[in-house]
Amino acid sequence: MLKSTEHQAHSTMQPITSWIEGYSRRQQFRRMAESLLKEKDDTLSDLGYDRHDLEGALHLPIRNDAMQYIEARRSRRAVEARRAKTPRLAG
Repeated sequence: MLKSTEHQAHSTMQPITSWIEGYSRRQQFRRMAESLLKEKDDTLSDLGYDRHDLEGALHLPIRNDAMQYIEARRSRRAVEARRAKTPRLAG
């Protein structure tokens, strides 16, 4: 009987714990992003960041991982840059 009560308490606390962890990650990201946003666009670009991406990530809901968003945007830009450099074959 005790295990059932423990399981019930654990499953009740899981959403709260998950929200707290998400909030903590977002606060860490917010501190990092705010310091990066103080830099010039050239510096951000050298570091692989884009001002608009950072600002957009700051406005995501807490349940969304801001760093995953930034990394996805960074990867997309890298793919687009490679495509722009690749010569097109005339056909």
